[in-house]
Amino acid sequence: MGRALLFFVAILPAASGVLRACSGVTVVSGGKVLLGHNNDYRYAAEMLLRIVPPGDGLFGRVCISMETVPGWTPMGMTCINDQGLAITHANVPKAATPYDPDKPQFRHNFLEKIVAESTTVKQAVAMVKAYSLPAEHGAFVHLMLADAGGDSAVIEWVDGEVKVIPRQGSTQLMTNFLLSKPETAGGPQSRYARGVRMLEQLKEPSVPALVAVLKEISVHGRHQGEEVGTLESVVFDVTGGKVYLYSKRDFDHPLVLDMNEVFAKGARTESYNSLFPHPVAFETGNRYEDGPPAQTAGN
Repeated sequence: MGRALLFFVAILPAASGVLRACSGVTVVSGGKVLLGHNNDYRYAAEMLLRIVPPGDGLFGRVCISMETVPGWTPMGMTCINDQGLAITHANVPKAATPYDPDKPQFRHNFLEKIVAESTTVKQAVAMVKAYSLPAEHGAFVHLMLADAGGDSAVIEWVDGEVKVIPRQGSTQLMTNFLLSKPETAGGPQSRYARGVRMLEQLKEPSVPALVAVLKEISVHGRHQGEEVGTLESVVFDVTGGKVYLYSKRDFDHPLVLDMNEVFAKGARTESYNSLFPHPVAFETGNRYEDGPPAQTAGN
């Protein structure tokens, strides 16, 4: 396939410039590990549920993916493997990232590659450091990882190096600024600030509690008449072996997958929309970076 560029969901160009792309949350407490994700993009985009059982020396994995180039393997946006390693991403501002021509280069589907070949956060970090992003990668992202042993961290490419930000306490949140540069986090009503306040009040690591945070930091609105916002969300119960899927901010009707059961049914790729045949109506108004102030639809 030659040198493959990385294609990720870009920051959404909303009327006010404040609809951002993606977020991740990790909660680790009492032997339970949860990782949640919001994917913010055009509502018309087609996502895929990709299931690959273990085989050929690779771990089984469940990924929410997107076909970026016809004929290429769909690109995993967020994944979990049968060893209890979960990974997701969020966009960050464009900046120069390290490129080393002497190292092997990641290709477009490198999040799935990480979970296909790693069992722990430490192994994943070692892989990221052993590889280089292509010189023309076009992927300005950071990664959140969590494993069944309770280890979790965010990986960032910044200032010419790979930086690892371990979880402090029982929770970790990432939105669209570099955690290694906290001065860029935004004001007290930013999605990050609101999410952190909710996580500080979290009493137990439950799926409903994590979903409440994802709902609070989700976004929606219109850009040039097109519906944009939190296209899909997922909660990985890393220690429980379950995947909770949500579509277009409908957090009341999850599709729950048992990883052992889905692997037993064999490899498959399905349209994400087909899993939710009765979508909720698109909401009026806009919900932006600093919360849901009243705005008229169609902005």
